[in-house]
Amino acid sequence: MSAQSTNQILKGIRIIAFTNAYAGPYAGRLLAQHGAEVIKVESATGGLDTFRHFGKDLDSSARFIECNLGVRSLTVNLKHPAGVEIIKKLTSCSDAVLENFRPGVLTRLGLGEEELRQVNPGIIILRLPGLGEKGPKSWYGTWGFNLTAYSGMTYLWNHPDQPRPIGSQGVYPDHLSFIMAPTLLVAALLRRRVTQKGVTIDLAQAEAAAYALGVSYLEMSVNGKDPEPRGNHHPTAFPHGCYRCQGDDRWCVLSITTDEEWQKFCRIVGREDLSASPKFAGQEARSKHVSELDQIVEEWTQERSPEEVMKKLQEEGIAAGVVENGADLMEDPQLRHRNYFEHFPVSSFGPMEVPRSALRFGGMSDDPLALPSKLGQDTEAILKDLLGYDEETIQEWKKEGVLD
Repeated sequence: MSAQSTNQILKGIRIIAFTNAYAGPYAGRLLAQHGAEVIKVESATGGLDTFRHFGKDLDSSARFIECNLGVRSLTVNLKHPAGVEIIKKLTSCSDAVLENFRPGVLTRLGLGEEELRQVNPGIIILRLPGLGEKGPKSWYGTWGFNLTAYSGMTYLWNHPDQPRPIGSQGVYPDHLSFIMAPTLLVAALLRRRVTQKGVTIDLAQAEAAAYALGVSYLEMSVNGKDPEPRGNHHPTAFPHGCYRCQGDDRWCVLSITTDEEWQKFCRIVGREDLSASPKFAGQEARSKHVSELDQIVEEWTQERSPEEVMKKLQEEGIAAGVVENGADLMEDPQLRHRNYFEHFPVSSFGPMEVPRSALRFGGMSDDPLALPSKLGQDTEAILKDLLGYDEETIQEWKKEGVLD
């Protein structure tokens, strides 16, 4: 049997995308990568993806390109009645609508759930609002950073002795949401196959992030104890943390969970005297001297490269790893072996490499990722070939400002 492309898994599924920035567009990209036809709707006069503005022109933003690979572009003025009718006709021959606008935006444009279901009762509507479609805060405008804070993640992602929360530069709510969205969409498609009914999905990005903190919420609800930041410390492993190594901003992590591992560590670093010290005899004793342990460990690690530290410890069965930076990941032999990066020698941004999807299907090969269409590139083809409008109508719409 010849290999089939993973890009054909969702072949025949058409999705209308009203998406902006990260979570919505990347969800669309993942669906497109596996065969779905994703049509991104924008308006040059009434609403462009924010990430388009990070480049020298509207088609040259690396951030936009990465998030919209394989996605088609339709430019329609949704504030014009004819523009609304175009989307309704497109909805009639589509399977799903994906959007991450603030609640109520499409409804105010005449493209709410009720209007869309009138033209296609089986349409699946998947929304990714920051705080959900309903509730006193649903109207808030949100970004990944403030959703990370709202979910409680920023507070917990910190060292206990820091005067203020630090968190991470990563926008975890976006990442969690754009992974959950395609999963939910496929589930809804399977449900429709059985029931012939569409469904509307309300995926609040803040709740997707909070979902990952389940144990911490449980501690508060069951024990009435507000969880505190732990930094790199662990309740049952000592030492356990991230330690400075030789080189500019180079680090390694390690974790010692048993007395046997501690004795091995003392031998590796040439400090057998530590294994005989009552202060460090047993996990309970070591738990009382965490700061001193961290200092001892770092005195050893900072004289060595993180790779050397990892190798020496792993050879003795002690968990350790390099804290890899972007340059490390780009050259990582495991990622390269799995063809994790897609190389584009030519793009509107210039030569670039971006991560592929982490999904691999047995017995199937991967097609190359496609660059996103330029703004409005597919408008006429969609109107003519898919929706059946003639050239005269299209030209008239251009004059009237329906197509922009």
